[in-house]
Amino acid sequence: MPIFKTGSLSINQNEDSESEVEKTTINLRRFSKRYIKTKNSLIRVFLAELLGTFMFVFFGCSSVAQYKLLNRAQNDSASFLLVNAGFGFGILAAILTVGKVSGAHLNPAVSFGIFLVGQLTLLKLVIYIVAQFIGAFIAAAIVFVLYYNGLTTFGDKMYTLETAGIFGTYPRPELSVWGGFFDQFIGTTLFVTGIMSVADKIRDPLPNSMSAIMVGFLLFVVGNSIGYNAGFAVNPARDFGPRFFTFIAGWGSQVFSAGDYYFWIPLVAPMFGSLAATIIYLVFISNHF
Repeated sequence: MPIFKTGSLSINQNEDSESEVEKTTINLRRFSKRYIKTKNSLIRVFLAELLGTFMFVFFGCSSVAQYKLLNRAQNDSASFLLVNAGFGFGILAAILTVGKVSGAHLNPAVSFGIFLVGQLTLLKLVIYIVAQFIGAFIAAAIVFVLYYNGLTTFGDKMYTLETAGIFGTYPRPELSVWGGFFDQFIGTTLFVTGIMSVADKIRDPLPNSMSAIMVGFLLFVVGNSIGYNAGFAVNPARDFGPRFFTFIAGWGSQVFSAGDYYFWIPLVAPMFGSLAATIIYLVFISNHF
């Protein structure tokens, strides 16, 4: 009995001391939950997708900036693997951060595929896509500020397509319009097919952390496979958000007219790739379980 009383007293003393500490310290989490909180599920997924896409595009575009600036400063010493790794690890980090809130689509083509299998309403699809485009736009703006001094080393070429390629994707001169379309179509088809396999909790449930690693590795492989032609956007938000930023930040209309008006291809082709991926996964895999 004395031991119980002593223990109780000790616990009470600890509680008293903790309450005293709370009175004399700053608890930002408690403050923010009191004044900045929503129970609306649509707002939650909007904020999560915006943040997740921001993280993904920021890490990815920053890796492109490093690649271009290092090659300029050190005579082509950087490898394109730097870019592939930047986007791969960037999407991994984003999924780990927001995956439990929104599912971390981070890509309109992925959201569209999930919509096609009946796991997303039309309203949510629109909310996801809007958040993704905004997140990508903000990421491009932050990358621009972060690397502004480095960009000035290009001198008169600062606002040319050479630097615009840090933000959006552009085709190689020899790539035809339909070659570019097929590039984005097949890349997105394979990418979304892989994502559907990873996300299929019924057939093969994976822990969230393992799913993030698999998606990051998948994007890394896509970059290694099709990055040569036009930079493996396979994501309308990842390309158009930063492209629109460059349009208003000084590069002008050339970002839309370049490559025989290539800009529409990373917007449209990935959505067709998502449709193809959905059909392929249902017919070849999912329907048989």
